[in-house]
Amino acid sequence: MFELSDRPHTDLPGFKRTFAEGELTVGLSLPITDPQDDQLRLIRKAEAGGVAAIWVRDIPLRVETFGDVGQVYDPWMYLSYIAAQTTDIALGTAAIVVPFQHPLLLAKRAATIDRLSGGRFLMGVATGDRPEEFPAFGQDKGNRDEEFRERIAAYQRATLTTATPIRWSGGKMGGADVVPKPIAREVPLLATGSCQQTLEWRAEHTHGWLMYHKGLEIQRQNVRNWQAAVGPDQFKPFAESLWLDLHEDPDAPASGGTFGYRLGRNALIELLRTQREVGINHVMVNFRASKRSAEEQIDELIEYVLPALR
Repeated sequence: MFELSDRPHTDLPGFKRTFAEGELTVGLSLPITDPQDDQLRLIRKAEAGGVAAIWVRDIPLRVETFGDVGQVYDPWMYLSYIAAQTTDIALGTAAIVVPFQHPLLLAKRAATIDRLSGGRFLMGVATGDRPEEFPAFGQDKGNRDEEFRERIAAYQRATLTTATPIRWSGGKMGGADVVPKPIAREVPLLATGSCQQTLEWRAEHTHGWLMYHKGLEIQRQNVRNWQAAVGPDQFKPFAESLWLDLHEDPDAPASGGTFGYRLGRNALIELLRTQREVGINHVMVNFRASKRSAEEQIDELIEYVLPALR
């Protein structure tokens, strides 16, 4: 736990279950149900059925003007709880709001979940966007791009070094170390949205890009730009969040498109196959706006959709 590892993050079971070059897997965004008390049973069902990952959001405060309470539970504690009661499914954040995080505690918490889950943790990170939260945490929303870069740099230095002095605008560490260290060299770090950074910065400093749903042609260009920034000698995955409402009629065509679609499972299979051809490696499905129960739709994914992708 105290030693640095040479093991690549691509060898971790959570990364391998979720991301593979030329392939597309499906994950679930939490909360699956509202109220959220029945989620663990559905997560276990999804795990057994081949769903690659579950994703939680970091929403520190309930902001009534925003309209979306989102994930209620603290992401660190909730993922630790889920990790203790699952065995294989990857555990992701989409995303931790970095400007509100102490970088040394960020390193400790990420490595802790990484180790307790056996290498299943995927850490998506973002700058945050709810204006009411920034003054509550003593932050200036206009400086969140700089805060993000600085705290990620301190976090990575704490992860990648042992007993090395670290200094950032909010503090300094000397004569001490952050433990535990991750199982691999690093915990997989994924940029969610733009993070208020250039594409080149994201390609250099993170291990993948989690993007919001866009039309296929826009997403095709995003994937091309991402792969060009990453370069031909590395695989850094591209993932998308997608709101779904599976129609009772399996042949129903797709409607909607802003955040996702209402469609039958056959149209969904074709959509996912096309997304795979575009270069998308993982799709995070969100059922919160669905008319049917989440469990019915998860059953349909397991029985029909996931086998069609394999």
